[in-house]
Amino acid sequence: MDFSSFDTRLENTVYKNLRIGFIWASKISLITLLLITIVIWVDFIHTKNSNLLLTTINFAIQGLLFASSWLFFVHNKTLQHYKIIAAIYALLFGITWGGTIINLNNLGHAYVIVEIIGNLLFLVILLSFYTYRIAVYLAILPILIFTTWYSIEDPRFNLLFSFTKLAITLIIIESGRQLLFKWFTTRITQEHDNKRLLSELAQLSFTDQLTQINNRRFFDFAIDKQIINAKHHNTPLSIILIDIDYFKLFNDTNGHVKGDICLKSVAVTIKNSLLRSNDTVSRYGGEEFVVLLPNTDIHGACRVAKRIQQNLAILAINHSASDISHSVTVSQGIATWQTNQRPNQLINNADSHLYNAKELGRNQYCSA
Repeated sequence: MDFSSFDTRLENTVYKNLRIGFIWASKISLITLLLITIVIWVDFIHTKNSNLLLTTINFAIQGLLFASSWLFFVHNKTLQHYKIIAAIYALLFGITWGGTIINLNNLGHAYVIVEIIGNLLFLVILLSFYTYRIAVYLAILPILIFTTWYSIEDPRFNLLFSFTKLAITLIIIESGRQLLFKWFTTRITQEHDNKRLLSELAQLSFTDQLTQINNRRFFDFAIDKQIINAKHHNTPLSIILIDIDYFKLFNDTNGHVKGDICLKSVAVTIKNSLLRSNDTVSRYGGEEFVVLLPNTDIHGACRVAKRIQQNLAILAINHSASDISHSVTVSQGIATWQTNQRPNQLINNADSHLYNAKELGRNQYCSA
């Protein structure tokens, strides 16, 4: 089971989270702009105010920006340079909302209204962009500058109050961002560790503990999958059933410890004889092994069987009790999948050819 590194997983999840945040922030912005536009038209419809139409046009331009951003992030589920895009969007978000604050002030709205909108925007920005600090501050700073400026301009507040408010706001925003980001990374770490543990457990459940190659359970799972692939893509599929010749005599003569070493050596030799990554060998049971060869016809399977035979001959594990050779040999039965053939039928076919190889004198492979 493949799983990405923690850094890759974190990077992907940061963008996924930002993307959702951008979509949400755009929706909130559109709704808020609409409500503000309705309110100011209700307030100023019966008064002569030259800024009303200009403000409405500015809001419409902002609304178009947020609608475009919404559509952009809905369709771009993956983005290579997302940090650059995130920074640009955050800056535009902050500048456009800063412009809204200016427009509201020009229309004569009170400082309290500016503060309410500013606090709402700080909350939206924090919840939407917290996974990327740069985006948070690019969005917040323009709004914070304008709201602070209006607090300085308000005769009710002195300079100390304005800058104290600015410092406290920054502290609250950064504390909230760190808290949210810590929760975020903790969840990603837990998810990553859980997937890693599941991967390790799956690997253990598919591994033969003695030989450290695939086990029977893996083969049963893999052959079903490969038959489905062969049927779907109309490609050949072959298996080789392998049995160590006179292995019982080897154990009786050399002992079970050396018998285990022999099994490990044969398993490694068979595995090393497979040249493609999708070719697999599994311990089928006892001294039997099975090789699964996707996209391989009978001729290709015979070449693999011959290579296994040659590599075992080079390995030359001493087997003094064998009637056919002084070293360990194997008999091999080869079968190729036929249309609508079930897994057990394919295995029985290979087993039949393995029996024939033994009947013909062992230390050979048989395919028909």
